Amino acid sequence: MTAKFIPASIRDLEALAMTPQQISIIQRDFLTVTAISRPFARVFYLRLFQLSPELSRHFDSRSDYKGRKLNALLGTAVRSLHNIDGLKVVVSSLGRRYTTQGISATQFKHFNQALLETLEMALGDEFSGEARAAWTSLSTLLLTTLLESSTNTKLAHCPWGFEVPTALAAVR
Repeated sequence: MTAKFIPASIRDLEALAMTPQQISIIQRDFLTVTAISRPFARVFYLRLFQLSPELSRHFDSRSDYKGRKLNALLGTAVRSLHNIDGLKVVVSSLGRRYTTQGISATQFKHFNQALLETLEMALGDEFSGEARAAWTSLSTLLLTTLLESSTNTKLAHCPWGFEVPTALAAVR
């Protein structure tokens, strides 16, 4: 019998799963973020471009467009919290694309920092304790996935059928 090849990042998905309480907190907080999505996006990109001014050339200069893209990315992440492996597929694809466009690991870290700082500003006192831990867990998952995909810009081989159903489950 032949052993199946499953990449380490897929084997470790269970360790990255979030608790139901963390998912609930993030979903609740995301409603607030969605309600203020335009100013949230403006503050986020201002902070991101302070941390990495060279990133501004990678983004469309129309702030509404950037804001919609940011909100869509966060929305996808929040809706996929019950399907971490599907989320990782989507984020890995983004990471590979951004890496080929010249985005560095340091800039991915700046994205993570800007996100957490903007969430803290937007949520105020609500962004403490369990909420901070939940968002930090999600942002760490996103950052880790982006960094993994930036070092491996080719798709890893999995036995056919292993990754496809889990990735598509997020679409339902």
